[in-house]
Amino acid sequence: MKKDENEKKQNEVKSSDQEIEKVTEKKEKGETPLGEITIKQQKEMQKEMTEVQVLKERLDESEKECKKLEDRLLRVAADFDNFKKRTAKEFANLIKFANQDLIAKLTDTLDNFERALDSAKNSSDFDSFHKGVELIYNHLKDILTKDGLKEIKTKGEKFDPNLHEAVSQIESDGYPEGVIVQEISKGYILKDRVIKAPKVIVSKGKVKEKKGEEKKAEKKERKD
Repeated sequence: MKKDENEKKQNEVKSSDQEIEKVTEKKEKGETPLGEITIKQQKEMQKEMTEVQVLKERLDESEKECKKLEDRLLRVAADFDNFKKRTAKEFANLIKFANQDLIAKLTDTLDNFERALDSAKNSSDFDSFHKGVELIYNHLKDILTKDGLKEIKTKGEKFDPNLHEAVSQIESDGYPEGVIVQEISKGYILKDRVIKAPKVIVSKGKVKEKKGEEKKAEKKERKD
């Protein structure tokens, strides 16, 4: 029995020595035994926790700022969309009623024509009717002229393809080549734009003398 007890005590001492050796080796290697934390490690852990907390707070602030910017962007986008719709509607109305002022002025001319026609039904005085229509014509022409309408000059003017439309050419002793001889229909300019080109006949130049054979043929035709 005593022998067993001695062996047990020797084993306990040996085990204790081994534990001491392990702890010593860990300390020499810079390792901390399980369950033990040095003051330096505590400070480092606190520092790391503080940095994590700061980063978390910055992240929260960034998320809040991002949310504000997102809300602002949505408001700006909505405002811009409303602006586009409003502008499109105003532009459509501008086109729709662009000629409103001119049409309003022309209604007076329309009323004058109606009065002239009613008057002609009850009167056989053509001269009075003619004078009345002439007054209405001059009034209408004055309205259109004030709004920028100009008549394009034709007869006696040099032909300009940017202004005139030639329907034919004829020989003429009275007009040199390239000059307008006759106006078929009037043309107009509104402001600086041609809105209707006048149709004209242009001179080829002087009439060429006919050859002898052509003259003989004409004389023969006349005799026949």
